[in-house]
Order: sequence, then structure tokens, then C-alpha cells
Amino acid sequence: MTLSRRDHIRLLSEPGPVMLVSVAAIRGSTPREVGAFMLITPDAISGTIGGGNLEHQVTRRVREGFDAGADKMAVAEIARFPLGPGLGQCCGGSVEVGFHLLRGVEKETLRTVLQEIETAPIRADGHWVTVPTDCSDIGRVSGAHAKMLSGSFGSARGGIVTLNGVETLCLRLDDARTPMWIFGAGHVGKAVVQALAPLPFDIHLIDSRDEFLAGVEGENVQVCQSDKPETEVADIPAGAHVLILTHNHALDFEICRAALVRDDLGFVGMIGSQTKRARFIRRLSDRGLSPVEIGRLTTPIGIQGITGKQPVVIAASVAAQVLSVREAQMAQTQTPKSASDGLG
Repeated sequence: MTLSRRDHIRLLSEPGPVMLVSVAAIRGSTPREVGAFMLITPDAISGTIGGGNLEHQVTRRVREGFDAGADKMAVAEIARFPLGPGLGQCCGGSVEVGFHLLRGVEKETLRTVLQEIETAPIRADGHWVTVPTDCSDIGRVSGAHAKMLSGSFGSARGGIVTLNGVETLCLRLDDARTPMWIFGAGHVGKAVVQALAPLPFDIHLIDSRDEFLAGVEGENVQVCQSDKPETEVADIPAGAHVLILTHNHALDFEICRAALVRDDLGFVGMIGSQTKRARFIRRLSDRGLSPVEIGRLTTPIGIQGITGKQPVVIAASVAAQVLSVREAQMAQTQTPKSASDGLG
């Protein structure tokens, strides 16, 4: 369980109201993304919406409200905070901050979802709650409704949409991790896993050698021993990224070919040199792959200009590269102003 999630659950389990403070909308440069949230009580805080003067002012505002009496506080409000001239932060953009006072059922709904995330498998459509701007009927979203929201927001954390005619804030409560399948648990493969483990990826590490998988663990890391790793490609979910880092060039080729013939995967990267790239492109073409299919392959992997060959250096470079790819994919999905009705 992540520390912030544990803190959220602890605050929601304690008596008394809790203020849910979230980033409802952004414009320009801001310290956190839409959907980031924190919880504030009279004497505790969990999570962050970006720190700095924005978070200081928001926290002071909430605490002053608690001092005056929770019964006098607005149940729901969205307020705009200009970061540059208003708060003296260097970001220069503006943030619309949602304030939602949670009690009783609302606290229990949020706490239950956060607890269930810990034991449930990571879902492609995410774990969502909807908070109407008037804070009425906060609820968990699942099934077809969750898929609809996931489709509306893509990889984003959430935002404001219109559901059943009501302006509603949607928050994705899990880590919105991108599936990452890594083939090869050698020195580089393990270093890449360590580099990606703290980042928003759901990691699957595959190798044919049991002894190389021993001791590899993490909250978002799953290991798989397979005598034929290339056959595991068929089980990779659509949109997942693939890194090919095995100890065997022939195995690299078979995994690479199996990944490239699929047109629904994300980044497909393989460790190697320019010489290996040229040889593989020629062989892939000889095996009947089209230029479009071959064009999905990125090799060598890593950020240009980083030439170190140590596993940890390669891992840092690859981590930066796949994060950049992930961010670009997220940027292509624009947060909608409204969504289809159906979450009654």
C-alpha cells in the first residue's frame, strides 16, 4: 500500500468531517495535474495538490473554516487560484480547486474504494468516484460507467464533466498506471524494473530463467517464468508498452516480431546497437513484416546523448524515454467539457 493511500484511509476512518480538495481544472503551467487531490482535517493532511503557496493558502482556507465550525462551511465549492500574480508561484497558470466536505456516507464510499484498490487487480478503466459539484450523492463508478469515463479522459486523472445533466467532478483514485511488459531479467532488465517501480507503470517481468526472477518484487511488479517468452506477447493488453532486453538475440527477434505484428501496442523498444537494428530490420522484412509494422520498433532504446553502458545509466535513460512517451500519449487526450449521461 502506498504511504499516501494509507494516510487517506486513516483520515477517512477517523471521526469528524474531512475536506476533499482536488484539482478540478487547470490552465497553463501548474504544479499538479487535473484529478490530483488531498484530504484535510482540522489537525492532519494527506496527499498534495502541488505544495507551495497554493497548497498553503488552500490549507489555511480549509482550517479557518473548521475553526469557524464545520456546520458553517460550504459543502461544495470550486474556486479559481491564479498562480502567478495571485500566489507568487513561478508556474504562471491557474488552478480551479474543488472543495468538497465529506461526512458519513461520502467518507465511507471513498474509504471503501481506496481499500479495495489494494487487493483488486489494476484495471484498465481505473477506479473512479464521482463528486457532483454540490457534493450530493458522491458515488463509486464501475463497470461500463468506468469504461466510459476512462474513454472520456484517457490516461488522465479526471476532471469536470456533465453527467445526467449535473456538473460533476470525476476522480480516478488508482495510480493510472500504464502496463509495461519487460522481457529479460538480466542486469539491465532488473535495473529498468528498479527505475520504473516508483513510476506510474504496472510492470510485468518475463524471463525463462527462474533464478534470475528470484528476489524481484514490488507493489506494481509481477514476475512470470516462461519457457517460451515470445508466446507471452499474445497476452499483453492493448496499449501496453514493451521492452525487449533478453540475453539472446534469437529470442529478442521472436519477441520483437510477435509484438510488431500487433497494431494495438504502445511503445515497443529493444536494447541494441545500430548494427543490431539494421540486421533486425532486414530479417523482419524478410519474414514478411511491412514497413508500417517495422516502423513501430524503437531500437536502440534510451535518450539520445546518454552513452553510458552501466545498467543503471541505461535504466535511467530508458525510464526517461518511456515517461516521455507516456506523457505525449496523455497530452493527446483532451479533457472533455461533458460526457454521455448514464451514471444515475
